[in-house]
Amino acid sequence: MTPESPRLTRRKALDELRRHGIEGTDVYLMDIIPLIEMIWSDGRAQPGEIDILENFLRQHVERLNRMSGYNVLTMAQARRFVDRFLSARPDPELLHTLRDLVAPVRLATSDEALRHQVRDSLLAACLDIAASAVIEYPYGIDERFNTAEKRCFFEILESFERRDDDETDRR
Repeated sequence: MTPESPRLTRRKALDELRRHGIEGTDVYLMDIIPLIEMIWSDGRAQPGEIDILENFLRQHVERLNRMSGYNVLTMAQARRFVDRFLSARPDPELLHTLRDLVAPVRLATSDEALRHQVRDSLLAACLDIAASAVIEYPYGIDERFNTAEKRCFFEILESFERRDDDETDRR
């Protein structure tokens, strides 16, 4: 989406997800897409990065089930969703497209505190992933995150900030 294009509604985002085979309770796992994009940003899914994703995934499923009062998702369902994107490197364009759908689907709430909590936890997990594994040692003082990881992080941040700006404009 360009800055001039109209804001993507939740309904249109859900339709787009369905075209990519993501529907039903899998929609609640869209939060994971930016983390997967971050994992693959340097071209490799490294064990430490996957450990962070697994921890986030477990907490996410527990929090979602606790908030809803029943088991919306199981860890087996969540792992199947993630495995689609970790078994082989997905097309970066697909990840970018799906990431742009995270905000209208998962951050489209009038509860500003909840929206910021979800956004901040996703961004923190992205930073943890980027910092968890370095492809080459030794690394320079400004090379803990490689250029591709930095670019990916800022693109993720920008996609979430666009949503925050949209919410502010609507008030």
